[in-house]
Amino acid sequence: MGVELEELLAGGESLFAEQLARDAEAILSRIEGIAREGSERPEEVHRKEELALAVESLRGPLERHADEAVLPAFPDEAAFPFHWALEFPEVFLSAEGRPRDDGGFDAVVGNPPYVRIQALGRRLADWCRGRYRTASGSFDTYVPFLERGVELLAPRGRLGFIVPNKLIKLDYGRRLREWLVRQGLVEEIVDFGDAQLFEGATNYTCILVLSRRGATELVYRRVGRGEAALRNALASLDAVPAERFPLRELGADPWVLATGDEARLLRSLRDGAEPLREVTSGIFTGLQTSADPIYVLEDRGGRGPLRRVYSPASDRELELESDLLHPLASGSDVDRYAFHRLRHLLLFPYRRDGAAMRLLTTEELEALPLTAAYLREHEATLRGRERGKMDHERWYGYVYPKSLGAHDQPKLGVPRLCAHLHAAADPNGGTYLDNVDVNGVVPHTQGPSVWFLVVLLNSPLIDWTFRRGSVPFRGDFFSANKQFIAPLPIRIPSKSEANSLEEIGTRLHALASKVTDEREGFLDWLEDSLGAQVRRLPGATSLVRHEDLELSQLLAILRRSRALFVQDPEARIFRERLASEHGASRDRLLEQRTSLSAAESEADEAVADLYGLSTTERALIDRDYE
Repeated sequence: MGVELEELLAGGESLFAEQLARDAEAILSRIEGIAREGSERPEEVHRKEELALAVESLRGPLERHADEAVLPAFPDEAAFPFHWALEFPEVFLSAEGRPRDDGGFDAVVGNPPYVRIQALGRRLADWCRGRYRTASGSFDTYVPFLERGVELLAPRGRLGFIVPNKLIKLDYGRRLREWLVRQGLVEEIVDFGDAQLFEGATNYTCILVLSRRGATELVYRRVGRGEAALRNALASLDAVPAERFPLRELGADPWVLATGDEARLLRSLRDGAEPLREVTSGIFTGLQTSADPIYVLEDRGGRGPLRRVYSPASDRELELESDLLHPLASGSDVDRYAFHRLRHLLLFPYRRDGAAMRLLTTEELEALPLTAAYLREHEATLRGRERGKMDHERWYGYVYPKSLGAHDQPKLGVPRLCAHLHAAADPNGGTYLDNVDVNGVVPHTQGPSVWFLVVLLNSPLIDWTFRRGSVPFRGDFFSANKQFIAPLPIRIPSKSEANSLEEIGTRLHALASKVTDEREGFLDWLEDSLGAQVRRLPGATSLVRHEDLELSQLLAILRRSRALFVQDPEARIFRERLASEHGASRDRLLEQRTSLSAAESEADEAVADLYGLSTTERALIDRDYE
């Protein structure tokens, strides 16, 4: 933070202007003397020190005056302004104490901090939003650093920063992207993708080169994957193949830097299509309770109107009325077409009242005595959330009651991070979505149905489009936040096309559910037979797709945890029963997966036909999945 010299001079600061005009020549001459003086003999060093002290004595009053223009914005915080024109007067000032027409640095190079502004405090965030045109919303601190760096450049100067590569696509970068294009500043980007450059920190970075020479095109270089490609790129960035994009084709929207056939296909997919956000009634994030150990419970089965649950907050199993308990899905519970079997319940102390949800009254809550007693057990914790923000009569509600009315609606769930875009249908609105790890898509009553959308959002065509518009994460994962799925192009079908795709969608959902039920049923049998929760064993992830394991592999996983079991997995009678159950389950799953694969091929063809893809365009998409 600091004050612009022009602001002080143009703001009627006559005393400052007079002092600067009087002392500028003396300051500049002494700085020139420091640069001219040698450093080999003691007397030369001493002379330099004297000149530096003289500069500081002249500069001090000017800096204190400049500080007074900034510090009132931070009355309760330690602030340390830095005034570039006063720290480097030889770069920015004339001998008359006026800003130089050619003032500024020829080059600015840096690695600014990557910190969301929430970590720096509200006052600094507000100051930045008022000071920098590119700082908007929940911005990252490197954004104002970029704008300030450009301000410090000479008329033909250049800037090179290493910054997060997400700036080309994230929402908070809209103003930055628009400014870079309108001012003709952006010259080159070297994108490192998901390669990690900084030891001990996970960042996704690029080198951003800006210039005040008036760029008309962006040179974009994407570093290949793997250590060898990264080493070669760092040895010679110019050796990385470059693509060129006219700045007139870029703007505030995310920059999808595709070329050739890919660029033409992306344009073709958008033509005649509507963004997902326009054909649905809402895209929302999951519920945030600020007290998950209390509200998120492990389902241990039902008994009449009660439900047995395990509470992490209470560290015990207990019974609660089922009235306020709803199946809860996180991102890992979202499979293609259907959710996995859900093993957690959400305690949801709200009730639908017309079009909205409202918090239960105290009287309504007391009508559920077990639930009321459980919440009272944790009343102190619930009231203390967010530094006492919930210390009032509505203490048992959620801190962030957003999108409460969306969860009991027919919808689709989309995981926040995914290698390939996929979605699960919740046709009856029985599944609630957990926190930011999963997003919900609610179809419009007059728009494409949940069954139509579940086909499209699981199709290679839409996934291909999504991966080019999203940002990468380590492990070849991509972000499926609202801003990356909302623009997806949805082609509105004719009635016959809609009927055909909806029928395929219902079939895919049913087949995927059968596969899930069969897999879970086998694990249920295994847990009952062994007397232990095999889903929590080391190697349990392999057990989920047990049909891909040979009997010997399955036994090897069980053998490693045999001390935990009531039944010895090495016993002959158990091995015989395991061979029979495993074999029968594998046969059923083979048949179900074959049917599912055939239905998926049918769906992919129908989607390609809907968008009118040529043979060449279909082959271009297929190359991503070979």
